[in-house]
Amino acid sequence: MKGTRRMSDGWFGLSGPPGWFRAVVRGVLPWLLLLVFLRPLATPEWPPYEWTGSFLRWLSGVAGDVGLFLPCLGFAAGTALTRVGGLSRRLVGIAVVVGISSAALGYGCSEVLKPVLVHRSLAAQLPAIEEAHPFGPRTPAGLVRNLTFVRQNPPTEFGLGTSQLRSRPPEVLRWELHRPIALAVFGIINLFLGALVAEATVRMGRPGQWNTRLAIGVVGAITFFALQEMGSPIQSFLRGDPMGSGVLAAWGPLALPLAEALLLGYLVWKRRS
Repeated sequence: MKGTRRMSDGWFGLSGPPGWFRAVVRGVLPWLLLLVFLRPLATPEWPPYEWTGSFLRWLSGVAGDVGLFLPCLGFAAGTALTRVGGLSRRLVGIAVVVGISSAALGYGCSEVLKPVLVHRSLAAQLPAIEEAHPFGPRTPAGLVRNLTFVRQNPPTEFGLGTSQLRSRPPEVLRWELHRPIALAVFGIINLFLGALVAEATVRMGRPGQWNTRLAIGVVGAITFFALQEMGSPIQSFLRGDPMGSGVLAAWGPLALPLAEALLLGYLVWKRRS
């Protein structure tokens, strides 16, 4: 009961943000800032490209990193919510709101804000930007325009170069269109995975509990990204193999976190019954 009261405090009173909101921010924000600012250091160039380009280019890199890392950190948000109020019906409702909000934020950063900033940065440097990027920024609307053009005007030879947008393979464009949506959905599932893992490990000792949660969260995220890349039509095109469905390649890897969530949900339910 105490945890439930803490989750409902704030915003409608005088005590500031509710407990669950503060817990999610404390659980996610430090990791997000760390990953966003350390990720450029992993590039072989020094200084990293984002730091030597224009401010718009740097900001686009930050937006892309936020969109990339937020779904992975949904796991940390789920464990934080369970730590505050325990696994309950109220937590499920809050988790849905947090998951959808973070998914929308991550998708907006990576698929709207980043391509718009990149396009503006390029437009300031390249006078003939409309010729090089005839479909505008690589937002979902731009990808749909690109896909429609390629389907109506099939090229004699497909290509993946940045100057070959008019001849980009349709399945690659479908994959690029659906992949970020699948990633956003993964973030929602990952949040519930974090909550279920936190509940399943609640009786473990502190070091073992922390290590188990960290291992499951990190391995799950890496495996999901690896499955998406392995099934990418881009890899098939580069090898010269027939390309499979871009939609299936984007959504298929979600079978793994869904199976994990169902298994953990069953184990938690079995322990409580």
